[in-house]
Amino acid sequence: MSDNKKINSDVAEYQKDIEFDEKNLDNKNGNKIKTKESPTVFYKLQLNELKEHLEKEKQNTTAALDKWKRALADYQNLEKQTADRINTRVDKIILDFLTVYEDLIRAQSVLKLDGIDSIISNMEAILERYEVQPIEGEGMKFDPKLHEVVQEIEDNDHEEGTIVKEIAKGYIIRGEVMKYSKVCVSKKIIKE
Repeated sequence: MSDNKKINSDVAEYQKDIEFDEKNLDNKNGNKIKTKESPTVFYKLQLNELKEHLEKEKQNTTAALDKWKRALADYQNLEKQTADRINTRVDKIILDFLTVYEDLIRAQSVLKLDGIDSIISNMEAILERYEVQPIEGEGMKFDPKLHEVVQEIEDNDHEEGTIVKEIAKGYIIRGEVMKYSKVCVSKKIIKE
C-alpha cells in the first residue's frame, strides 16, 4: 500500500506543477507574463513568439543576401570595365608598336641592314605574346569584316572579289580586328 501512497503523492505534486495561480513567468524578451493558463498554452505563446522572431530574421537574411548580390554585381561590372579600359590602352600601344614594326620591315626591304632581321623577329615574338595576328591578304577572297578596299583592279585572271594586292597589313587581337587590311581587289573586265 505504501507504493500507492507514493504514486498518489507524485500525481498530486505533478498537478501542482502544471497549475498556475497567477504566477509570473518570464518570456523570451524578459517580460513578465501573468497567466492562469496551463503550461501548454504558455509554451504555445512562446512558440508563436519564436516563429515571429524567426520570420523577422528570415526577412533580414533575405535583405542582406540581396545587398550582397548587388554588391557582387557592382564589383563584377567594375572589374569588367577596368579590364576593358586596360585592353583599350594596350590596343592603342600595340597599334603604335605596329607602326614602328611596319616601318622597320619597309626599311629592311629597301636598305638590307644587318641586325634589323633580329629586331623584327623580337618584335614579332612580342606581337605573338599579345595574341596579335596578321590578317591574310593576297589570294584570299575579300571579307568586309577583315579588309578595306582601296582600289578595284580590272582582272580576268582572278575570280571577282579576290585580293590581288595588299597595300597595308591588317591585324587581329584577341579575336577582334584592331586594324583592317587595305587591299586591292579584282574586278571583271566588262567588254562592250
